[in-house]
Amino acid sequence: MLKVRCQAKATLDAKGRLALPAPLRRSLEVHRVGSLVLSCFQGAVWAWTPEDFERSVESRMEGLDPFKPQVMDFTHAVLAVAEEVDVDKSGRIRVPPELREIAGLDREVKVFSVMDRIEIWDLQRWKERFTQATAAIPSLGGMPSAPAPTPVGAA
Repeated sequence: MLKVRCQAKATLDAKGRLALPAPLRRSLEVHRVGSLVLSCFQGAVWAWTPEDFERSVESRMEGLDPFKPQVMDFTHAVLAVAEEVDVDKSGRIRVPPELREIAGLDREVKVFSVMDRIEIWDLQRWKERFTQATAAIPSLGGMPSAPAPTPVGAA
């Protein structure tokens, strides 16, 4: 886990390369991470270290029935488009064309690190998402919580 908290506006170059914010570059270097796994979710490109992708995404899919519609939909929408990309010596990644197209990334983007992932949003799409999220906060009643565990022997 990178454990970096940062956000920055950035620019994709004509080849789809993105210079990651300095705190992320330093953390990747310290942890000797040479690649990231990219996928699309909720209108953005999400990136994980290969280990975090395995732990946070792929391992949670193990044992699920691949023929269930929800599992199949998630597999096709998120896992099927996942791609591992190298982090170059300058701390840049190349966002593949298909992922740029799915996420609507053109030039101006918002990049931030949250928990175990990096999110890359089209700048305008991010402003809309942020407005939507902040408007929803009052109705949440506070920080979301995990469901309480079911006591042993309870049905």
